Amino acid sequence: MKIRKIRVLVAAATLVIAAAAARADSDLWLHIKVDGSDGEKVTVNLPLSLIEMALPMIPNEHFSGDQFVLGGNGHHLSISQLRDLWNELKSTPDMTFVTVEDGDETVTVSKSNGYLRVHVDESHERVEVRIPESVVDALLSGEGESLDIRAAVSALAAQGEGELVTVNGDDEQVRVWIDSSPESD
Repeated sequence: MKIRKIRVLVAAATLVIAAAAARADSDLWLHIKVDGSDGEKVTVNLPLSLIEMALPMIPNEHFSGDQFVLGGNGHHLSISQLRDLWNELKSTPDMTFVTVEDGDETVTVSKSNGYLRVHVDESHERVEVRIPESVVDALLSGEGESLDIRAAVSALAAQGEGELVTVNGDDEQVRVWIDSSPESD
């Protein structure tokens, strides 16, 4: 698995988390900060309550009620299968489940201290993703083949402040976190 694929997964997870902020406490803010080596800088500071207001703008074909619906071709793992896998994974002790080493790249997936973690080390880049287990539980609480975005937001708000994603590389630094400050640090 190459780092570009991991970036796409991280971006998708970040968007799901951001979109999931539907019923979160207005005192919490989602921050995204990107510093590129070419001088490009992106800073996003959004109150979770604003994200809640933006959810209705997502096209209807992606939602059914309060739930995000997965569909289409190319999905090889159903949400039901994902739920079964997650329930089994939750019952295991904290541990590293997968380590893939390919040349100068290492990808590790683990469970530790209430978080599902993905760690990628490449010669010029390091990616850390921390997803609270309670958010995964809530996300998978939808019915049928749906993910419950609103429940995931509530769980994310209940989790409170914390780091979600960091990417440190030669070309860029990316950080996604939640805290009570309206400005990023």
